[in-house]
Amino acid sequence: MRIASACLALVFVAACGQHHSGHLPDAGDGSGIVGQLIVTPADATLMVTDNVAVLQPYTAMLMKDDGTATDVTNLVNWTLADSSYGAFAGATLSVTGGGAGPSQLFATMTGAATGKADFTVYVHGHRVEGSLPTDGSVPGLFGAATEDPTRAPTVVYPAEGILVPPNLGQFDVHWADATGNDTWEVAMSNEFIDLHIYTRGLDPSRPIYTLFNPSEWYPIASTKSQLTLTVTGLQLANPTVKGTAAAQHVDVTNENAKGGIYYWSTTSNNEGIFRYDVGTPEVPPALYAGQTALGACVGCHALSRDGTKMAVTFDGDSGRGTVINVADLAVQIPYTDTATALHWNFAAFTADASKLVTVLNGAMTLRDPNTGADLADIPAAAADGGGAYHPDHPEISPDNTLLVDVESHDVGTHDPFISGGQIMLRSYDGDVTFGAPTVLVPDTDGLGKYYPSFSPDGQWVAYTVPRAGGTTYNNASAETWVMKTDGTVGPIRLDAADLDPSRNLTNSWARWVPFGVTFGPTSEPMFYLTFSSERPFGVRIPNGGQPQIWMTPFFPARAVAGTDPSGPSFRVPFQDVGTANHIAQWTQTVVPIQ
Repeated sequence: MRIASACLALVFVAACGQHHSGHLPDAGDGSGIVGQLIVTPADATLMVTDNVAVLQPYTAMLMKDDGTATDVTNLVNWTLADSSYGAFAGATLSVTGGGAGPSQLFATMTGAATGKADFTVYVHGHRVEGSLPTDGSVPGLFGAATEDPTRAPTVVYPAEGILVPPNLGQFDVHWADATGNDTWEVAMSNEFIDLHIYTRGLDPSRPIYTLFNPSEWYPIASTKSQLTLTVTGLQLANPTVKGTAAAQHVDVTNENAKGGIYYWSTTSNNEGIFRYDVGTPEVPPALYAGQTALGACVGCHALSRDGTKMAVTFDGDSGRGTVINVADLAVQIPYTDTATALHWNFAAFTADASKLVTVLNGAMTLRDPNTGADLADIPAAAADGGGAYHPDHPEISPDNTLLVDVESHDVGTHDPFISGGQIMLRSYDGDVTFGAPTVLVPDTDGLGKYYPSFSPDGQWVAYTVPRAGGTTYNNASAETWVMKTDGTVGPIRLDAADLDPSRNLTNSWARWVPFGVTFGPTSEPMFYLTFSSERPFGVRIPNGGQPQIWMTPFFPARAVAGTDPSGPSFRVPFQDVGTANHIAQWTQTVVPIQ
């Protein structure tokens, strides 16, 4: 791999480490501090090429107030601000290229002020994949070739200007090329990173794409600096000319994304609920509960925010319902006796998972999730000229003070297929009492408003609107909108996330990633939203039509300012392109299976 060069200064931060024994003179001022640890070198520049570790020795001197200095290199504890950059063996730092850009290290010792040092890592690298020669000749061909714009490929995924978390994991790059090129160089670079993949495409039988794997992606993204993505092609048998696609840019958030996502695959022979832990991007999604894992066909599901409980239904529309403990799939509410089993279509846990709201054919009920006992009926809004309202799609706010749902006049139809509907809001006391419903988003256009969801701070509600009207379920014209919970901002359509509003992409069932992050040097607050969409996925699902889970950023301040608060969407990695994935539900943590 190759790389570029630069240096940044860091703001010092404090750290602590283990105490090491060793004789130190007593402090003369009673403070317990005998001096300052001075680390040398104070600022190092380290370059890692093709994963070959770089060793950097350090020394620590104890500088006392009287001006005397003692070498305490072997007495201090050496630590890193970010362990992904490498590790210490004694006083020697081994940098492996797991992180790039500026960072810090610390020397700590009982009775001394912490010593600190800056270092900056540059990562260069190349990887040759597939049938290409691995003798080092291919990179040289691209370096020697003359640029010819008529030979340039076209990047078709990702979109220009996407914003992704550092722990995204797998990073796909797809392109089209009808110029006669048969070999490509895919490069990701910024001032600290220069990584190149040389490929003929991962699968010769399919359109051309490759990917940066998790071990490559983290050092790329760890710089928190904008990245430039380029794809260059040439013909291996006549490599004198090359063509380079227009450069694309990739931005990265300041923090890792956190949480776990559960989604429902409806594809034959691969049906069930899958889950993926964002904190371990190198581990692909795993089947959590197959269609018959609980003795019946598993359908819709809802997760508690802490990830400990899951409400599921069986048998399809208006089927039997139960609650299971996620850790061991233990059933809390009996459901095998069809005569006594509870039934519902949609469910939502309270923020503390102590209660469950269920909906069945226009009746919304608060239940005990451990027994199924009916704790309270939640009345719909009062009747108006259109007749009684039909509650559906409930969710409780993260602070346990609000209930949002959809209410329509579409009484008599089944909950998953209602048409028309407005977003309603109620106060909640955290126990069994709900306030009177008020309209948050009216259905003035008659298109319907569905699947509301609270942002992690409870200040925003995302929901689905079918542009062409029709029922809620699997509506091709579905789009994602947001409204501020207090009604002061919105409704706002997420144009950048939804793409061309004239296209039928089924942008449905938006749900929030449970933790906020920040972006850029000003640390602009933002959240991520996921939704199911049938849009094309580069060259791997070129014509769309296969539901996958996609993610988009949401910037609250931009919404308040009246600009589009979303950004270009990207596909959540590691999903199987052969499965139809729906109903992404987020939890704060993925609970281990016992």
